[in-house]
Amino acid sequence: MSGQVTHSGAETAEKLALTLAASLILHFALIFGLQIRSAPSSSHVSRVIQARLVEAPDIAPAVVTAQPPEPESLVVEAQEAPLPPPDPPVFETAAAVTPLASAAVPEMNTSLPSIEVPLIEDPTYYPALEVDVHPTALQIIRPTYPDEAASSNVTGSVVLVLLLDESGKVQELSVEDANPSGMFEQSALDAFRNARFSPAQRNGRVVKSRMRIKVTYELPSVDKTKQK
Repeated sequence: MSGQVTHSGAETAEKLALTLAASLILHFALIFGLQIRSAPSSSHVSRVIQARLVEAPDIAPAVVTAQPPEPESLVVEAQEAPLPPPDPPVFETAAAVTPLASAAVPEMNTSLPSIEVPLIEDPTYYPALEVDVHPTALQIIRPTYPDEAASSNVTGSVVLVLLLDESGKVQELSVEDANPSGMFEQSALDAFRNARFSPAQRNGRVVKSRMRIKVTYELPSVDKTKQK
């Protein structure tokens, strides 16, 4: 009987010790401010996609440039033997026009003041594309082949620009291009400086005109049958 009492007292003492320990732990937690916090939830990171419109660069329109007309061509060949001096140029004479008899004009009252209206001259030199009738040479034009070029077997060409008045006379003459430079220009200028042309026509009247002429200088081809 005494043994049971002793065992029961031991269990009671053990329970009291556990209760006391738990109470002490709780008091320490309250005294030192022990706090248990839940871990913060992970924030959701939102991704923002930005888009913007970019204007396409303007496409430059294709520009079609009209090419100037090809100049008229004149081929000059070097002569193997000196030729006699050419005959003086023969100009084509235009048919004579007999004016019609004018109708009788009534006498004007001399007491009225007379008014003189000046004629307006067209200063434009029209190119070949803007005339209805192109100017043509009134005589054969023979440029001379330079001796230096012939002896050196040099060929080439010259492009001339001619400004003609209403009568077809050369008013201005210039070299637009020459190949090779400094070889054939003078020959071409001398040949066309005093040349005469029929005037150009536009809308039924004679006008000033602008001509581009290409003068080609070539050596005569050698006959291969003579070389055998």
